[in-house]
Amino acid sequence: MSNNSPDNIERELTTKEAAELLGLSPSTLRKWRCTGERPELPWCKRFRKVFYLESEVIIFKEKNTTSNYEETYV
Repeated sequence: MSNNSPDNIERELTTKEAAELLGLSPSTLRKWRCTGERPELPWCKRFRKVFYLESEVIIFKEKNTTSNYEETYV
């Protein structure tokens, strides 16, 4: 049995889609790719097209999101 069923295929996001999910501009992601500034956000290039795996973008977002619910304001 093949593992290529639609349930096992990860969604590939364009730079624009990944940027929208992260709340950033596409130019920020392009800069990070060129400078290597955020190596923990993996990307792939296939036939001159850059894409990000949705699950990797979500993991990156979760790791880089802070919450202030534990902070106490006086």
